[in-house]
Amino acid sequence: MKASPPESVKRLVLGLTLFGVLSLAGGCMSTQSTVSSAPVSESLALSGAKVAVLPFSGAPEHPDTGQSAREISTARLVKSYRVSLVSPYKVEAYCKHESIRPTEHDRQRLEAAAKALGADVLIWGTVNKFTPYRFVRQSPATPPFVDITLYGLRSGRPGVTRITGQKQGGTPDTVWSRPPTFEDVAQSLIAELLVRMR
Repeated sequence: MKASPPESVKRLVLGLTLFGVLSLAGGCMSTQSTVSSAPVSESLALSGAKVAVLPFSGAPEHPDTGQSAREISTARLVKSYRVSLVSPYKVEAYCKHESIRPTEHDRQRLEAAAKALGADVLIWGTVNKFTPYRFVRQSPATPPFVDITLYGLRSGRPGVTRITGQKQGGTPDTVWSRPPTFEDVAQSLIAELLVRMR
């Protein structure tokens, strides 16, 4: 009997399908926010590249945000940059077998991963902080806040591209509106970060 793929891989593949739904969902609330990020010295030349998206680390107390950010990044790369995506199943199996926890300080191991996966570019990231939306009667609502770092390595080039951005989401227009989620805020932030990495 064929083994069932890991749950994280199932979620990643499903995330590609649901990307359009997330795009529509973000429009049901205020989008007033700010994004800040450091400049990138060299482009990763993402367009048309063969890309492997490695596991993301989640925010403290919100570990699931890592997988969500990975799904959003993967979907954005496919939709906006027409990348040739290395199979998530292959990436997951390799990372598990090699006990990979990607870090910018282990260039040799990252290059080995790129070669083994047949990837031109590796992308991974960390959700540094996530403050969920909170509403308590008779108190001001707390809008959601997300801080994410994306990393990128192009095989054969020196250094690792690193870019960090923060975004504060909006609050619902009315008390009956759907409250904003991590995905609502992270989607536009990740899109901005990838534009600056491309």
